[in-house]
Amino acid sequence: MSDKIKKIAMMGLFLALTVVATSILKIPVPTFNLYFHLGETIIYLSALIFGGVPAAIIGGVGSSLADLLAGYPMWAPITLFIKGIEGFIAGSFTAKGRAIHGLIFAGLFMIASYATAAGIIYGIGAIPIEIAGDTLQVSVGALIAVFLYKRLKNLSFNDEEKF
Repeated sequence: MSDKIKKIAMMGLFLALTVVATSILKIPVPTFNLYFHLGETIIYLSALIFGGVPAAIIGGVGSSLADLLAGYPMWAPITLFIKGIEGFIAGSFTAKGRAIHGLIFAGLFMIASYATAAGIIYGIGAIPIEIAGDTLQVSVGALIAVFLYKRLKNLSFNDEEKF
C-alpha cells in the first residue's frame, strides 16, 4: 500500500477519533451550554503527525460533526472555523520545527475565539467560564498529545524530527 493511501486512511481514523473524543468523552459545564472534552488531544496529535492542512481538516470537520451529533448545531459552523484554524496553526508551527510554539499559539487562538463566541451568544458572564474550561482543555489536550506523539512518532509522514 502506498504511503499516500496510508496517510489518507490514517487521517480518516483521526477525524473519527476527533468526533469520538469530542462528543462521547465530554463533561458538561453547568449554567451554560458548554462542555469539556478530549478532542484537543486528537487535533494536536494530528498536527504533530500530519501537519497544518490535514490537522485543519481533522480538527474543523471532526469537531463540528461532534457538535452536530452532541446536539449543539448552532456551534457547528463556529467550531468548524475555530478548530480548523487551531489545527492549522499547531500543524504549521510543527512543520517549521517549533511544535511547542504551535501548540501554545493554537491554544491561545482557541481560547480567545471561543470566549468571544460564548460572550456573544450567552453574554459576558460566560466568558470567564469559557476561558477557564478551555484553558484546562487545551492544557490537558496538549500534554496528552505530546505524550502520545513521543510514542507514535513513527506514524509521522514527514522525515523531520519535530521536537
